Amino acid sequence: MPPGGPRQFHTPWGLEIVHDKASDRILVMSGGANRSWREIWMDNREHPPLDTYTPTFFGHSVGHWEGDTLVVDTVGFNERFWFARRPTGMPHTKQLHLIERISRPDHDTLHYEVTIDDPGAYTRPWTASWNIPWTNFEMTEYFCQDNNLDLEHIVGPQ
Repeated sequence: MPPGGPRQFHTPWGLEIVHDKASDRILVMSGGANRSWREIWMDNREHPPLDTYTPTFFGHSVGHWEGDTLVVDTVGFNERFWFARRPTGMPHTKQLHLIERISRPDHDTLHYEVTIDDPGAYTRPWTASWNIPWTNFEMTEYFCQDNNLDLEHIVGPQ
């Protein structure tokens, strides 16, 4: 499953952040797994009405700059992704609302901070943060389905 929420910034496979100026959005592309990407709209749009929005793994993200910090507001998540890398995961519901702050305090560091507000899972909002070492990581082609040696254990629709 795609690494939704903070897990996208806590993966051993890396990520790449690309500013697509032509469509006024930022793409956060995940390394490993199925090479999924997340769109952060930077064109001052509002979130769509959640009663008509189909919840997704990455939700609907809008962002803006506060100085050198990218601030991202995301709603519209489904309940199917792992919220963190912990084997037990962390609970979250469709009420999940994230405020992320992404900055680069020095040349070799990306700083990620997230405020989690999910009244369906937690009694109050809470914040976590960590630093990510900056590297010149280049994504290479990767498909976890390639050369699958255990096909007899893959269970599909009955």
